[in-house]
Amino acid sequence: MSKYFNRFKFIVFATCAMSNINVIAQTPKKVSEKLSKVNEVSLEDVNGFSKDSSFFLMPNNKENNRIPPKYPDLRKEDMLFEETIWEDIDGREKKNRHFLYESVDETGERNFFKILTSILESDTTNVKAYAPNNDRFTTQFKMDSVLTLLLGPMVTKPRTNPDGTVDSISFRDPTYAGADIPTDSSIYTFRVKAQYIFDNRTSRMHYRILGIAPIANIKKTVDVADGSGGTRSVDTVIRKTLFWVSYPKIRTYLANRDVYNPNNQKRMISWSDLLEARYFDSRITKSSYGNFNDRDLFDLFKDPKTRLLEAEKVKQRIDDFDQDRWVY
Repeated sequence: MSKYFNRFKFIVFATCAMSNINVIAQTPKKVSEKLSKVNEVSLEDVNGFSKDSSFFLMPNNKENNRIPPKYPDLRKEDMLFEETIWEDIDGREKKNRHFLYESVDETGERNFFKILTSILESDTTNVKAYAPNNDRFTTQFKMDSVLTLLLGPMVTKPRTNPDGTVDSISFRDPTYAGADIPTDSSIYTFRVKAQYIFDNRTSRMHYRILGIAPIANIKKTVDVADGSGGTRSVDTVIRKTLFWVSYPKIRTYLANRDVYNPNNQKRMISWSDLLEARYFDSRITKSSYGNFNDRDLFDLFKDPKTRLLEAEKVKQRIDDFDQDRWVY
């Protein structure tokens, strides 16, 4: 038996040796051609890319069916600490510029506000908008009300047809008095309502987003008293919360939308990953800690520097609680 096995090993060894000799004997041109073919096959078969695609390195299957990871189970008995915060993300800041990126790719819009509105329009059954002053997600905001905020109210005016007949036409009028219609450039702030929860069983601080609200910064001219009995016009900015959206309802949709990466388009993350990992700069505007009257920092502190210092105190208090649980 061993004699036949040794013969088999000799045949295999001789075959491999002859194939290596044939490859070495080939000209460098033929070897490079073979290697290029191997690279092309591995690129298409392994990575799923198609050379015939209009955009090179575009996946063959453009349908994204990503499912975001399930949150870790938290028992009430293990929650040692919980605090709710409200924070504003300013898209004009350098780290947050991807929130305002104006482009359309194979996954749809990349501007974050347009992503929110497209989700509301595409799934009116499961995803609901809520009133601007209702961050508890109890008072629903109809899609018609959202369109009124963005495009203006519906008005009906008479219209004379070419044949002389008169009928009426209905349309949304953005110039309607008192409408305060925001422009695309004025919606650059997004308010996030989230919770910090410390799990005593795993000794880990969890960050859970509850809802997101776009805020329009509308420039407006108002008349104020000039101190001599008259009035003068002053340019001011009115911060107007448009609507609230429950984050758990849109989490799956955001998991299938990619964030623009200006440095490497091959390395992109989804919007759900970006938000839950806190890859953004923000300023805390409200906290549930010691807030008996449920007021935000804009009402409590008129000085911007004082508001900024109080917001930093909230962050520091949460970080200190997390660090103090560890024993070194």
